[in-house]
Amino acid sequence: MVVSLLLLSSFVSYWLVSQYQNERKTLRYQLTNTYHQVRNDMLERLIYESIITPIIENSNSNDYSSVQLKDIELDNTRKVIMIQSIVDLLNENEELLDNVFEYYTSIQPNHRMDENISNVIFGIQNAVYQAGIRFSNYYRKDETDIVIVNLDEEIARNLFEIQLAQKEIDVELEWIPNDQHIEVPDDKKIRVIRFSAKLNKNEVAVNILHYKMYLIKVIMPQIAFVLILISLSAFALIFTFQSYVKQIRLNVLRSDFINNITHELKIPVATAKAALEALQSFGLQADPQITEEYLKMVANEMNRLDVLTSRVLEHSKMEKQETHLKFEPVVFNEFLQSIIENMNALFIEKKVTPELITPDKHLTINIDQIYFEGVIKNLIDNSIKYGGDNTHIKIELKQIRKMAQLIISDDGPGIPEEYINKVFDKFFRVPKGDLHNIKGFGLGLSFVALVIKQHKGAIKAENIKPNGCRFIINLPLLDE
Repeated sequence: MVVSLLLLSSFVSYWLVSQYQNERKTLRYQLTNTYHQVRNDMLERLIYESIITPIIENSNSNDYSSVQLKDIELDNTRKVIMIQSIVDLLNENEELLDNVFEYYTSIQPNHRMDENISNVIFGIQNAVYQAGIRFSNYYRKDETDIVIVNLDEEIARNLFEIQLAQKEIDVELEWIPNDQHIEVPDDKKIRVIRFSAKLNKNEVAVNILHYKMYLIKVIMPQIAFVLILISLSAFALIFTFQSYVKQIRLNVLRSDFINNITHELKIPVATAKAALEALQSFGLQADPQITEEYLKMVANEMNRLDVLTSRVLEHSKMEKQETHLKFEPVVFNEFLQSIIENMNALFIEKKVTPELITPDKHLTINIDQIYFEGVIKNLIDNSIKYGGDNTHIKIELKQIRKMAQLIISDDGPGIPEEYINKVFDKFFRVPKGDLHNIKGFGLGLSFVALVIKQHKGAIKAENIKPNGCRFIINLPLLDE
């Protein structure tokens, strides 16, 4: 799964880089195309204003030598030939003149025109070229006897920037003056190129700065898609890993449960079997007293088996909420006192020192006395099992706002911090390897949590420094 995620990340990274490179090529093409289109439009407008407009204004005159071209100095011979060619071309396409003039007067890069209009435009440009008129962007140094007409660079730059703004291309431009000649470097940075008369080859016209952020914005949908894809894949990986870890933990719990229940069930079965074999093999039936003792031993072990299996079944019913509790108002102070008195014999046997602290005010709660007595005894029994003899157990009851809080604490070894939040899980027991010195299935605290939940209460476990732990139970009080 990790390898798949790494391969997916590598693939989408390569795809993103490819998208970035493609957008960079597209940007370079857009900038170069717009730059040259703007200058070409200015050239055509200059032809219209400097040549075609004077011709139209003198259309009634047959003396083409008298036509004054605007800002263009050209000898009469070439001027007359050029004007004659243009007039003939316009007369031949009289029905297209309005469209041709509209094309010349509208500066719109990338505009399209039909083939007939294109032929007229091309014919006019060819006549101008044949007359020896060159504009700065078409000038070549090996040409002689020509007339150079310079474009207004400031207007060209403004138009170029306007076109970029209309196309929402947000980049910074560094213009290279016409008298500064920079050869095109071999690096992959974006630049706009022009033809250099001095170098007789292409040179840098505009350096494009800070374009990377623009390209990132352009491919932002692809970036978002990649992030979502990788996030979903990572989530799937984490979810799968967590499921795998959970499955391993469940397998460990199942194994521990099987070991524990096998150990717990094996003892009464082995004891009963040994007693029955003794009765059968050694002729003990003749002694009524010994027979009664052995039969009593078998009965006790069978009762123990019944209790063990009933505990598992009862936990299952409680978990499925198939057990119907019998709730009744109980004075919790007196209820706790009676449980401590009933367990006094166990305390004496285990040399346990109990301490019960209750408030003077009676706290009444709604509980099922039988099940809740099992909760209290289970928690106390846990403290005795894990704390050992001479354990001090403190049972404290107090009121916290509208809740009754019961704290059962001991001075035993406590619970390892890594397991403190798992002790209420079904079948969970603090790992002890293959040791079975402490009996149980890992159902006690899970059962406690289920009962308290059905009482609309809550329970949590905490360690006490330097040693010991406590269980804190909160239950809603009955309204007085």
